[in-house]
Amino acid sequence: MRKLLIAIAAAAALALPAAASASGILWPIHGHFLFAKLSGTGSTFAAASTTASGSIVAGNPLAGGTFSANLSTNWALASTKTGDNGTLSCAPATLTLTLTAATSAANTETSSLAGRTCTFTRRDGTVFRGFFGRGTATGAGTLSGLTGMERAFLTQRNDGSVRGMVFAGFSPALGREFAFRQGLAEHLIGDFH
Repeated sequence: MRKLLIAIAAAAALALPAAASASGILWPIHGHFLFAKLSGTGSTFAAASTTASGSIVAGNPLAGGTFSANLSTNWALASTKTGDNGTLSCAPATLTLTLTAATSAANTETSSLAGRTCTFTRRDGTVFRGFFGRGTATGAGTLSGLTGMERAFLTQRNDGSVRGMVFAGFSPALGREFAFRQGLAEHLIGDFH
């Protein structure tokens, strides 16, 4: 079970950035598409309320800028599963995320996402934490065309570093791929109840 969950998370984390940057079917439709790769730091995702901030290190149309995130997790409603290799706990969570372009603070994209925060603790004590969710985004300035659906995935390492990806204004192909993988992960987490 652990290997399957890691494979799903790895597929989502690794396949989507490559797909978003590939040529062909995933380029913007009418110029309304956002892909942003995030890197920063934050307080622990194990808390009920946490923040993270940092830089947009790659993306389209935001090749640079900053991000700030506020994550709220209801750990009282967590589902926990223990296996041979460790323990996985997932709980309902909400994320408020703001992306700001390096070119102008007026060019922003703000979103409110619902999803899950998960913690996997291996038998050796190594801990992996992450959030994945979807919701609505509102763009301003040159990003105003991005108002609509958004999906995000954030991970946190033991040292507090945060990495993530944000997708908004989907092309149909990317939207179907992300929705399929997120739905599969949510189904597997839901099976823990």
